[in-house]
Amino acid sequence: MLAESIIRIGRPIVQSDLPNQQRIRWLTDVDSENCKNFFQHVFLIELDGDNTAFHFIQIGDIEDKSFVPNKINNIAFPILYPNGGNPLHAQGIYPVPCYLMYEAHIHAMEHPESFAVDVIFPRLKNTVSFRQRSEEQLLDVARRSAASIAPHFEQFIKQEKQLGILYIYDHSLSVYRSLDKRSEDDRYLWIAESRLSLGKQLHIDGDQALAGIIEAKFTEAKSLGSANNAISTFTNQEEEEVASIYNKFWLWMSPTWEMPRSIYWGKDEWIRGIKVDRVSYEAFLYGTQFLKQITVPVTSAILKEMFAPVTSMEAKRHMKHSSFEPIFGVPFVLPLLEGDVEQLYYKYKRILNQSDKSDDDIHLELLAGIHKFIPQMSDEHRLMIVYYSGDLSRGNMHIRKVIEDVVPSVAALLQKIIKDLNRQELLPIVKALRCNTDKEYHRLRSLPSLLANAYGPGYVWSSLQTVLHREPITVHRLYKNTCIKLLELALKEDEWGMREELVFHHGFLAFYARYQEEVLQSNERVNTLADWERFIDHYHAGEISLSQLQLAEELGFVTGLLLKQFSHSYHRKTGKDFVKQRVMKFGSKLTPDMIWKYGVLRCEELAEQRDMGLGKNFRPVLAQVLLGFLEAEQTHTLHSDKDKFMTAFWSGYLMYKKEEE
Repeated sequence: MLAESIIRIGRPIVQSDLPNQQRIRWLTDVDSENCKNFFQHVFLIELDGDNTAFHFIQIGDIEDKSFVPNKINNIAFPILYPNGGNPLHAQGIYPVPCYLMYEAHIHAMEHPESFAVDVIFPRLKNTVSFRQRSEEQLLDVARRSAASIAPHFEQFIKQEKQLGILYIYDHSLSVYRSLDKRSEDDRYLWIAESRLSLGKQLHIDGDQALAGIIEAKFTEAKSLGSANNAISTFTNQEEEEVASIYNKFWLWMSPTWEMPRSIYWGKDEWIRGIKVDRVSYEAFLYGTQFLKQITVPVTSAILKEMFAPVTSMEAKRHMKHSSFEPIFGVPFVLPLLEGDVEQLYYKYKRILNQSDKSDDDIHLELLAGIHKFIPQMSDEHRLMIVYYSGDLSRGNMHIRKVIEDVVPSVAALLQKIIKDLNRQELLPIVKALRCNTDKEYHRLRSLPSLLANAYGPGYVWSSLQTVLHREPITVHRLYKNTCIKLLELALKEDEWGMREELVFHHGFLAFYARYQEEVLQSNERVNTLADWERFIDHYHAGEISLSQLQLAEELGFVTGLLLKQFSHSYHRKTGKDFVKQRVMKFGSKLTPDMIWKYGVLRCEELAEQRDMGLGKNFRPVLAQVLLGFLEAEQTHTLHSDKDKFMTAFWSGYLMYKKEEE
């Protein structure tokens, strides 16, 4: 269950030494990009008995024509940004009397009675700090606050759009502290200097503010259903009070979803679904905020490789990064058992700060396409990755894939294989196919792009989960897709495109071979570059035997070498390309039968007619290849393994080089 995983992440954070300032930042919207302009106009009302004072302050400065809030002082203003609904109306529960004011609210300040009744009073009724006050007392506070603002209306009203914060500092509330000087204690957060008591400094108690925030969130959750002395879904024990987990704090669990809600539930009966106790809900709040901060989009270059058409090179070349909807990745690190809270929190801090990276860490850009790293950890933990698209702030999001229970040692081994592929094994492949050694081969840089280009965009999520779960994969679809692309490029006479396509093909086979041997510990083998280089050596020595040509792939590779060697001699005599002129037949799609009948069978005849000087190795190999085709025809190998034959044929054709070279 996703909610349970979030709670498990939040528990170490709740029990950690995370300072109150940071906790308030996490659980409120003081640092939200949506809220920065509200700090330009802060309407601070100071109430002490019958005395009232008005402060008009700005928390931040203009930098490069943009307002930037003061990151030190803004935590004393625990604002909450509404998710959905009409923000002009009071929404949810407020921990302290600190409210966002929109343009319509600010213009209404000119009329104190209506502003008090319609704007301030409904918010005071939903404020934790004023919970013990009667409606008459709250209405009095609202009227006194509105009356203190109205005389100053002309001073702060502007023509352009304004946003602001209304903050009511009532000296009688225990959440506030009036001190002789600005406190150096981290518990007390400075707001402003008092105008009712000269020299006094106004502070908010961080401990009480934090408790109010938790209470506000839990009270808001209870609006969708609550129960006393009921079993919590997450502790499996009877708790004094439980509430519904569905809420608008994190819109993955929004009650606006219709799908998970039973038609037999009432509007306030979501408690019949998932029940959460107060302690678990606090962990849920911290867990969601932590995950928000480590959520990153899938790298644009990798996103293109993941979802561009895989069988049409022309279509892929015309796709832009902007053609794809952004997809976000969220990495979870979960302990199998509740262990050392301090160590787990330390790992979370490293994920958050992304500092002190090392090669032993799990780099998720290689494994998952997201620019985050996970500190090295034992197999007593599990990694989970959630992918989603859409706008989370609006609740308009779609979970694309949840990959659970990834073993860290398996992830580390896969990472090593991909690193080795790009650092050691790719260069010999590039050189063998005579491609550009300075070019970046993005398709081989990460696991998602490797799998997407091998199997196609429709298999991205399933194949990624399969590999991360250490399950068997096949190469059948790889050969099929490579064969389709090579035929398309061959018809366009795009030889460089064919070479680059084969770089990926043989690069993936190198990954596959390592995956079979080291991850699955399987005996299954595929031909890699080292195997083909041995075939090339035997070919030049004329030592190819029929026993080496029993499989379609080996027969195709040697046939490619043979026709390329013949084509060199044919070109010297005629100035024409043998395969293009004689074998492909005016642009028709090349097949194993065409290669056999129009290519291999014609070699000896044309060599005699044109007195072509062929190397000593040619005729001994030609004889074995002809026998190989006859056997393949009898066993129907050419038809059943056509894709392997054609891919290997083009590999041999493009890897061939003269001995003296």
